[in-house]
Amino acid sequence: MAKAGNGDSQKFIELKELLEIVKNKIDMMDIRQTGQSAAISLMKDQLSVINSKLDSHSASLITIEKELKAYGDMYKINDSNIRKMEKRVETLEENADIQPPSEFVLADL
Repeated sequence: MAKAGNGDSQKFIELKELLEIVKNKIDMMDIRQTGQSAAISLMKDQLSVINSKLDSHSASLITIEKELKAYGDMYKINDSNIRKMEKRVETLEENADIQPPSEFVLADL
């Protein structure tokens, strides 16, 4: 068996120093990863709160949309009924030779 010489001892020291550098870099990566994991966890929590609020707002918006549609439908029905009534009144006014004041005439759409 050959004895480890001075050159081998120097190589061992250099290898040990390189391993220490690699270990420090890995430790720094672990620290960064831990920080990033914490930041991601915080973002997930915040996103969860935002999603919960969006869900509640979505339900409210759906209710508002349904009510607006109902009001729109009622408007169309009322407008149609008013136009029918206007036609009947105009016929009566024409037969009776009555000129209604302009403020009582419906505007065209």
